[in-house]
Amino acid sequence: MSKFEEACRPIIFEQEHEEFSYWGKGSSFLIANSNNYYWVTASHVLINMGGRADSLRIFPSDNSKISVPFNEQYTVNKGSTDDEDYKDIFMLRIDLNEFDSSGDAPLIAQDIEHGILRAEQLEPNDELWVIGYPSESNFIDYDSCEIKNTRSVLRAIYRGRSVSDHCHELIVESSIKLENYDGLSGSPVFHMKQLNRNGQVAVYPLLVGMLLRGTASSGIAHFVSSSVIVNIVNLVESNA
Repeated sequence: MSKFEEACRPIIFEQEHEEFSYWGKGSSFLIANSNNYYWVTASHVLINMGGRADSLRIFPSDNSKISVPFNEQYTVNKGSTDDEDYKDIFMLRIDLNEFDSSGDAPLIAQDIEHGILRAEQLEPNDELWVIGYPSESNFIDYDSCEIKNTRSVLRAIYRGRSVSDHCHELIVESSIKLENYDGLSGSPVFHMKQLNRNGQVAVYPLLVGMLLRGTASSGIAHFVSSSVIVNIVNLVESNA
């Protein structure tokens, strides 16, 4: 694993006039193409916490003290009869002009033009990596009045397609033992693949999807394919 892990960001909200300025839990990640940068998580993460997008404080990398500015919000409309798991996506576009003038650290994001593998291309037993912020690994520092978020890298094995449209299953087989998967919704799921690019052979992290839900008792988790995320980006940019 390397620097690409920092594309995974903890979900933090800011509240005024409280003893602790920051609160929240959950996982998210940054993606980019040649046009824009986006922040992505599962919609239910914000809904379950009652958090607002304008209160989000997402930092561009581990050493940043200034949160990323956003200028557009995207969700997927849900119907009343169809299978909706794959629509559980919440996305914000980063305001690059404001970030260029105020950002204090590099903006680390997964390249969705060259760093993507559709989950539909995976084979059973392919090795996967889930990168996120399980709630049980976070703690409150009462001296500094802030939340300490610990990023975890979990090894997993691809099981196959889920019964839900555009979704897939994995089973976690990691040395990190968790009592539950609270906080992991919205985590990016990667497959490490050896590729030849410009005559140079190397192993690259390819985004295959985003974790939606799972249970530690079974070790099984469900994730939505990266193809859905890319399709959303393509749709919003084509209508811009």
